[in-house]
Amino acid sequence: MVIALLAVLGVNLIVLVAFGASVVSRKRWVRHQPGAFRGVIRTVDGDVDGLGPKWHRGYGRWVRDVFIWTKAPFLFRNELMAADGLDGQRPGGSDEVKHLGDHPVVIRVRAGDATVEVAAGGEDSQPLLGPYGHIGAATPTASPAAASGAAPSGERP
Repeated sequence: MVIALLAVLGVNLIVLVAFGASVVSRKRWVRHQPGAFRGVIRTVDGDVDGLGPKWHRGYGRWVRDVFIWTKAPFLFRNELMAADGLDGQRPGGSDEVKHLGDHPVVIRVRAGDATVEVAAGGEDSQPLLGPYGHIGAATPTASPAAASGAAPSGERP
């Protein structure tokens, strides 16, 4: 029915197939980038071009300290933000962000004079933190022998 309506309007079927194939291939390419994760983003304070105060779906990834957000649904536009730091991490409420799994995580990123919130599913919490993931990581404790510089028994120094 829809195809017949589009044919009456003069839209060629091959154009629709080509557009659909380009969207699917772009989504596949974006999802397979190193560190890419699915999530939502919004501006909390300040102004970021292309983003507003409502949650927007898409895919995010970090390249060093630059956050790249690819906006859904067609994934043709990227928003780039040079991050100055992380303002915090918190669990997302079930009524706040939807369709991101059972335990979504929300982070606040400072980018110039603006602050944005980015949320992802709990399984994507490491890619979400990007270069700031080491801040919350616990450092392993050293054994007393290693701290004193002594070699463990039975081994040569």
